[in-house]
Amino acid sequence: MVDRADATTSDDPNTGVGPVEAEEKSPRNWVGSLAVAVALFALWEILPRAGLVPEIILPPISSIVYALYTLVITDFFMSHFLVTLNEIFWGFVIGTVIGLVVGISLGVWQRAKELFYPFVVAFQAIPKIVLAPLLISWFGYGQTSKVAMAVVISFFPVLINTMVGLENVPTDMVQLMRSLRASRRQIFTKVELPSAAPLMFAGVKTALTFAVIGAIVGEFVGAAEGLGFLLYTYNFQLRIDRVFAVIAILSTIGGVLYFFVEWLDQKLIYWRQD
Repeated sequence: MVDRADATTSDDPNTGVGPVEAEEKSPRNWVGSLAVAVALFALWEILPRAGLVPEIILPPISSIVYALYTLVITDFFMSHFLVTLNEIFWGFVIGTVIGLVVGISLGVWQRAKELFYPFVVAFQAIPKIVLAPLLISWFGYGQTSKVAMAVVISFFPVLINTMVGLENVPTDMVQLMRSLRASRRQIFTKVELPSAAPLMFAGVKTALTFAVIGAIVGEFVGAAEGLGFLLYTYNFQLRIDRVFAVIAILSTIGGVLYFFVEWLDQKLIYWRQD
């Protein structure tokens, strides 16, 4: 006779998905989220139309959609879009590489951590916005300063997650490898790195969103192109509908890139445990 508790928690052999996981992926959740979104957008449309909220503060959602359409079809939009996308991409890639290299170094070599980790923490404690004028004075008003700003903001989540992942490798697994006379490189590649990979990817996903922030902050401080430049210009002109349109574009960029990295995470880190 099958125990009731076991029957409610065991995985379905045909689907490979347990009841809890299947419930999380149920279409009803998507329908509920869609219903909430429709209700919020309807309220967004009604409040300014009814005069309850000034349109200069919150334009109707229909006005924002129209502003988004008219912005996307302009001749200059694509050039600004590609500039910001390029800054985000390189800031994310360089920041991730630096975070992984430094994080692995500090996580593997205790002496290196004792020497350099306090400086890393001190650098992270600096409000990054104060570095933007300095980076512009160093690298100019072009894309390089924006990439540098994205790197400065995005590398730390990768670094800290890599360190934490390497420091929390199960001790019994390391001892087993040592008992088998595995080399230090074999222990790192076959035990420590796979064990820390889920946390490392979590840092990478966080770094991606930070890279978007860094690029836009750099464009706010000083730029002649990019979505941040458009956002600053439209805000100065009080064209709030186009401000929201640019925000929607930035949100879409961040969301698409994030879910792409999430997809890579699920494909590459297949040994992750829930």
